[in-house]
Amino acid sequence: MVYVDPKDYAAAIRKVDGIEEKVEFTFAEIQQTEGKRLGREVGILYGFLFGALIYVAYSIFIQLGLI
Repeated sequence: MVYVDPKDYAAAIRKVDGIEEKVEFTFAEIQQTEGKRLGREVGILYGFLFGALIYVAYSIFIQLGLI
């Protein structure tokens, strides 16, 4: 068995907790950036689809003589 001084153990645990906090913060920032990118791409896709839907509806109304 290895015995460690409680003060050294507490200091090591504080350092590990600090490192873990930094890693979690960095991971959260990366995830937030990816979320923004994905949201932008989904927004572009929805915009394209709604624009195409409006174009098709407008074309149908023109063909039927309703406009």
